[in-house]
Amino acid sequence: MNNAEILSWVEWEKHSTLEEKAILNLNELIVPIEYMQIWKDISMPVQYDKARRHGLDRNATMACFEQLVKRPYFLTLLAEQHQCKNIAEIGTAEGLQFYTFAHHLLDKGSGHVWSCDLRDVRNRTYVERYNKNTTFCLGDSSAMSNVIVSENEKIDFFYVDASHKKGEVLADVENVKKVQSENPIWVFDDFDERFGCFDDIRSLCLVNNNFQVYRVGNAASGNPNHQVVIYGKL
Repeated sequence: MNNAEILSWVEWEKHSTLEEKAILNLNELIVPIEYMQIWKDISMPVQYDKARRHGLDRNATMACFEQLVKRPYFLTLLAEQHQCKNIAEIGTAEGLQFYTFAHHLLDKGSGHVWSCDLRDVRNRTYVERYNKNTTFCLGDSSAMSNVIVSENEKIDFFYVDASHKKGEVLADVENVKKVQSENPIWVFDDFDERFGCFDDIRSLCLVNNNFQVYRVGNAASGNPNHQVVIYGKL
C-alpha cells in the first residue's frame, strides 16, 4: 500500500511509526526533573480540569499524565537530533511547549523560539524566566511570520498546534513557509480523524512523502493523541 492509498490514521501508523523508524522512542523516555516541573507548573492544572470534565477516573487520569508529560521533552530531543536552532510554534496557549523549547535552547546556549496565539494566557512566571530567548506574537501565524522576516531569521523546526478546523493548518503552513530553512522539520499535533485538521495534515504528508506518524498516548479527554513529523520543505 502506498501513502496515497492510506485512508485512516490507523493505517498510517502501520506504515509509518516513529518507534520503528527513528532512534527516539517516546515510550522509553525518562523526563528530566526540570522538564517535568515545567509540565507540572503550566499544564497539569489544565489537564486535571480537562480530565474531570470528561469523567476520567483517577487511574485513567494518571495513566494519561504518564504519557502527556513525555511529549514536550520528546520534541526537544527531536530538535536536538536534527540540530535545530530556531523554532516557531503556532498555538501558544499557556506556554507548555513554548517554554520547554526555550529551556532546551537555553541549555544549548543558542537559538530562539517564536510563538503566536490570538490570546495571551501564558504562565507569567515563565514569561519572565525565558524572556531573553523567546518572542511571543499576539496574533496569527501571518503576524508571527512577518516578525521573523523582519528579524531576517529562518526556522528549522515548526510546531503546529493551533486551530483544528479544516483548512486552518494549510493556511498556517502557507503563512510561515516563507521563513523555513533549507532542511526544516514540521511537527503537527492532533492527527486524528475526529478533527477537521486531519485531512489538512494528511495532504501535507503527501507533499514530500517523508513523514512519520506516532502516538503520544491519550489526551485528558480520554481520546488517543497522535502527531506527525514531516521532514523537509513544504
